[in-house]
Amino acid sequence: MNVADLDIVPELRDALAGQGFSDLYPPQAEAIPKALQGKNLVVAIPTAGGKSLIGYIPAVNMALKRKRRILYIVPLKALASEKRDDLDKFSGLGVKVMMSTGDLDSEDGKLADADIVVATSEKADSMIRHGSEWMRDVGMVIADEVHMIHDPGRGPTLEVTLTKLLRRDPDLQVIALSATISNASDMARWLNAELVTGDWRPIPLKEGVYFEGEIDFEDNSVCEVPGKDAVWGMMEQTVKEGGQCLLFVNTRRSAESMAVKYADKMKTLAGRQLSQKDIDTLEGDADSTSMGRKLSACVRCGTAFHNAGLTYKQRKYVEDNFRNGLIKCIVATPTLAAGINLPARRVIVRDTWRFEAGVGNAPISVMEVKQMCGRAGRPGYDPYGEAVLIAKSESDRDHLMNDYVMHDTERLTSKLGNERTLRNHVLGLVATGDADSESSIVEFMHGTFYGSTSQLFGIESVVENCIEFLAREKMVAVDNGRVRALPFGKRVSDLYIDPVSAVMMKNAVEKIDDGTEDILIMHAVASTPDVMGMYPKKCDKDRLEMLAAAYEEKFLTEPVDDEDEFGFEDFLSNLKVAALMEDWIEEVTEEDITVRMGIGPGDIRSRVEMAEWLLYAMNEIALIFKPESSRRIRPLLTRVKYGVKEELLGLVSFRGVGRARARVLFDNGIKGRADVASADEDALAGLPKIGRVLAKSMKAQAGGSPRPAPSYDLPDEPEDEPSPGKQKDLFDF
Repeated sequence: MNVADLDIVPELRDALAGQGFSDLYPPQAEAIPKALQGKNLVVAIPTAGGKSLIGYIPAVNMALKRKRRILYIVPLKALASEKRDDLDKFSGLGVKVMMSTGDLDSEDGKLADADIVVATSEKADSMIRHGSEWMRDVGMVIADEVHMIHDPGRGPTLEVTLTKLLRRDPDLQVIALSATISNASDMARWLNAELVTGDWRPIPLKEGVYFEGEIDFEDNSVCEVPGKDAVWGMMEQTVKEGGQCLLFVNTRRSAESMAVKYADKMKTLAGRQLSQKDIDTLEGDADSTSMGRKLSACVRCGTAFHNAGLTYKQRKYVEDNFRNGLIKCIVATPTLAAGINLPARRVIVRDTWRFEAGVGNAPISVMEVKQMCGRAGRPGYDPYGEAVLIAKSESDRDHLMNDYVMHDTERLTSKLGNERTLRNHVLGLVATGDADSESSIVEFMHGTFYGSTSQLFGIESVVENCIEFLAREKMVAVDNGRVRALPFGKRVSDLYIDPVSAVMMKNAVEKIDDGTEDILIMHAVASTPDVMGMYPKKCDKDRLEMLAAAYEEKFLTEPVDDEDEFGFEDFLSNLKVAALMEDWIEEVTEEDITVRMGIGPGDIRSRVEMAEWLLYAMNEIALIFKPESSRRIRPLLTRVKYGVKEELLGLVSFRGVGRARARVLFDNGIKGRADVASADEDALAGLPKIGRVLAKSMKAQAGGSPRPAPSYDLPDEPEDEPSPGKQKDLFDF
């Protein structure tokens, strides 16, 4: 089928032709006409099968033809940026695309001007809770990577959000895009949708297992690999034939060590010079770190590593330069496979297990391995794609072939029935008026994916327990069977935090006085369920135990029994986050923090974002219960955002000035806006890290308003070691 045959507005047809779209892939030819007819769809096809266009064409056509708004939901911020950029290509038609992934304590009224809004599921749910008026005009919802509904962290929010939207507008059109899943029909039944599925790919993909110099593929073909080093042999073979490689390993440490190990060998095939701008981005701009320097050295040779220890800029640089072919091989942890468009000719999966707290080494799911394998084969570049798992023995070869290569993916299951997970969503339902009794909450649950695929045995008691907790903590009131949100509960719902976190912060706020030290406030925040602790390593133990002893009687959280080994480890993991934040606001360099704590710069940034968000929430709770404690909390918001001592708060209010530049200015006698206003521009420009452009900007700003107050943004959940009490489904050492 040709794009020209679609029933779409002429200007969209012309725009697609201008972007090079002519013939549709078979799944697209089946799905797009149905979507254009207004039908709900579940599309479950292999990676690289053209899912994105199945969403883009109906979305843009609706925006142009029916003047209805489209909500495009994605699981990750990085994916939101990618979709926004793709859809922006239609802006010449007058279609306005906006992305909303941040500030969970606002309704984002500016989105009322958008035709297509790209948002994470958390942000979409938050906008519903804030009663965003523009959402009444949504005529289509596209749920991308909807198979993420099985993820314990993000899945329940996506599931509840889709259920809310469908209950509010039964005529809403839903297009759900998924990787291949074994029970796609269950998803289609839930959404009252037509199912489009199949195994067609534009680039043929062969999956196989490497053992003793050979790759045995599922189609019974065999490929010989030179050399004794399986990984290097496959990498070298691929690059010499004009392809690129993705190597998946199960830990951060392995990702870095493998990239470094093969860098010198790859240099002869793909070495290049880096510009100073490249080096600054990779090494960490003003605050270079050893991890950044290691990454820069690898990229010079044509390799790179990719994990959550990197900053957003570093990860984006690696992804962009892999796409343009300058980086030939990325060694990554499995999260890279979660939706981001980064294909390679050959994917190598070294590890099919990971360490899980309390379990030990556990096998990775078939779905996750298939997601990695699906990255193989670049349309327009590769004639084929190959995905290879590495076996260590004959029995391991048989296991990998039978249990992964030849095996179907697991069935999608809802993770909504857990009381801890449900508590937050029950409060959200009551606060927004979507439910006003235990029975109406149960009725809502019957409309979820969880309700459509199970009998909901025991759900009444789970809901009852949630309501009892919320009533006990005065977040809701129950009168004659009716449940209504109280002011505290409504505020907690709007703040989008776990009700247990809210209770812990309320209790902490009531203990804060003018003498409470910063680390105690940050420890209270780090102890909440919303913050992922950091596994205490041997190098941390002395410092953490010393801090624990020094503040033993002062902590704002409930004391931990020394005999409770599990609880004490959890306490130390939270204390490590607090210690990191104390180092950060005391201007310890990123390099010193990463070396001291054995973490990456990305870990610092993720914890900074988490701490900002929770400190903001704590301050809002303080304004309800003990306003005077805000005097201690509020200054920490800006200090944590920029990583500065209190004396630099006036300087970081200038756009373009962060912790490093603020310290340079302060140490040279520029201590505030008045000093900037009176300073000689040439002298200002001559200071290290300042320069002519920033000096001119600062002089102009000195006569105007400071930079806007920061918004407080729920970050993507970081990959990390799980603290004992906060285990993740997907994590990375």
